[in-house]
Amino acid sequence: MNRTLLIAPAVLLAFSLSGCTGGVQASPAANPAPTPPVSSPATTADAADRVLAQAEEGQDLGNGRPTVSYDGLMVRRRVVVAVHTALDADIASIRKRLDAAAAARGTALSAISPDVLEPAVLQQMVPEVIVALPPTATPDDGRIIVRAVTEEDTGKLGVKNFYVLPVLVHDLRFSIATANPAAVSAAVDREGIVSDALGNYSTVAQDGQLSISYTGPLLGDETVESVRAGISRQAHIPAAEVNVGPRSVSGTGVDMAAEPPWDAEQLEGQAIHPHTE
Repeated sequence: MNRTLLIAPAVLLAFSLSGCTGGVQASPAANPAPTPPVSSPATTADAADRVLAQAEEGQDLGNGRPTVSYDGLMVRRRVVVAVHTALDADIASIRKRLDAAAAARGTALSAISPDVLEPAVLQQMVPEVIVALPPTATPDDGRIIVRAVTEEDTGKLGVKNFYVLPVLVHDLRFSIATANPAAVSAAVDREGIVSDALGNYSTVAQDGQLSISYTGPLLGDETVESVRAGISRQAHIPAAEVNVGPRSVSGTGVDMAAEPPWDAEQLEGQAIHPHTE
């Protein structure tokens, strides 16, 4: 598969600097290929062991992508801006400038895990700052935001490179009907299994229903099933009664069966570099 990053050569010439360095070695944080759906674990310890095992196995998957059958509207294409920085970079100021440049275009940026990047990218750099544009944003929107930021002397803040990259994200909502959604939500948070599997998520507990929403790196089927089991255990219902659906029913989803596999990408020479004058 032949992919290119979303930075035009003319932009590279305008923003390139001599002596810019590459990224650092990193371990990809992919999810493992799933096994058939699992039933609710007998104990909290069993569930925790399984989630930890998934995380450990994911470190050895190389360029493998998790098998994802929860797709369609549950998987979305997003554009992210990833910033490769020096060790002493002013992370807060870099993010502030990105937010200001986005706001000037009527756009809001949201933080997202670096694990949305493909393993080949993470092997070359792990961004200290990575933000996602809204679902409707285009690569051109990302380029314009970056160009605006590079005009503000971001090199002195410790920026080495900006990358505008396409990614796939899971955009899921787990939901159940329950008489006491607030209590179930609190129990799920206390147990921590869902947090271990998803990282960041949001909950809405009202009107006899609990919804847990997640936008982030692709989850293997086994991880999704472990989340369903964690929620069902606290609600005292079968895991099959935990519904998994898209966070939004609008827009365009992704058929993962039609997606090409991840492969090696070379980032060298394909980034926007900040001015350091």
